[in-house]
Amino acid sequence: MWIRHCLLLLLLCGAQPAVAMHKCVDADGNVTYSQTACEEPRGRAPSLPEVPGGGALAAPAGDVLCDRVQAFALELAHGMVAGVTLNRAMAVLGGRGGRDDRSGHAALGSRGIVGDDALEIINHVFAFAGRGELDPERIAASAAEQCRGGGFDFERGAPGGAEGLRRMAGSGILLNPQGVLLTADSVIAECGGLRSFRGGGWHDTRVLRRDSALGLAVLVADGLHGRPGVFAEGDAPLPPTLQAVSLPLRGVLSGEPSIAEATLQPPAADVVGALIAAVVPDAAAPLPLSLPPGPALSGAPLIGDGGLIAGIVLPAADGGFEVLPTAAVRRFLAAADVSHFGAAALGRLTPQETRRRAAGFTVHVECVP
Repeated sequence: MWIRHCLLLLLLCGAQPAVAMHKCVDADGNVTYSQTACEEPRGRAPSLPEVPGGGALAAPAGDVLCDRVQAFALELAHGMVAGVTLNRAMAVLGGRGGRDDRSGHAALGSRGIVGDDALEIINHVFAFAGRGELDPERIAASAAEQCRGGGFDFERGAPGGAEGLRRMAGSGILLNPQGVLLTADSVIAECGGLRSFRGGGWHDTRVLRRDSALGLAVLVADGLHGRPGVFAEGDAPLPPTLQAVSLPLRGVLSGEPSIAEATLQPPAADVVGALIAAVVPDAAAPLPLSLPPGPALSGAPLIGDGGLIAGIVLPAADGGFEVLPTAAVRRFLAAADVSHFGAAALGRLTPQETRRRAAGFTVHVECVP
């Protein structure tokens, strides 16, 4: 065990760029870590499970550890397929992914994600690199199967281990240059700690205000700077189609936010009532939203044609999503005495400009034990 900890200290604290680490098992079952590939046959990539219909294998109900392993592996696999290397993944997850916007120094948080158990999952995923066409769902299923079968040398419950990866992950909106963020209350509901990622660096984060009934939370990320988002002012009806911008872990690794088209969905049973709610965007109740499934969508900003924030994505009781319009968000922020920016929409932006602007104020938020 002391060998594993020494290697991790070298990975996380060394001044040189992160290097690939391989977990090797010899014929007698002895485990070693090396910067060179393991000898065959034990060093070859694990096999991919057969998954009916191409979907991912789910961990057994109640196995929270393997659920988290699968979710972590899926995000890693998506990043790998998008071109993220093992060196890049280790650098970002170990806290050396970039520089602070103002100081030029590394923006490091005290909560690193690369513990002993996380290293095993990272190596499991990146063992598939270079194998041609790769399916992230099947790679994640392979990691879940490995977890269920006890193939990972996990110390269940160990600090920094797989149980400490993430309880929840979401997105957030940078409200002002002091590192104040807005996100969904569901993201932080069961957290022992928080950390945020933006602009290449992790930041220790704490709760400033929260309103569980409304579904919003205001956070402060130490040392996080950037150009904040601007909320649409006035009580104009929400447009029927908006762009939801999120920053999942795969986006953290690749440096690219995810953008999905979101559509307001009036309930079929009360079309008149839904239309009334749509033209009164400061109504207390969020509006139903049709949004493709994806990670880190809770807390994501919804952007209109003018590049302004028209609302925030919240989880719905039925497992889908809702939008809380900006009028209700502004009222909450004003009552909490949280400074933020608003403006009237001027013209339309191209999708590229919308993406560029949103990337500047969209933040990745993680809840850790």
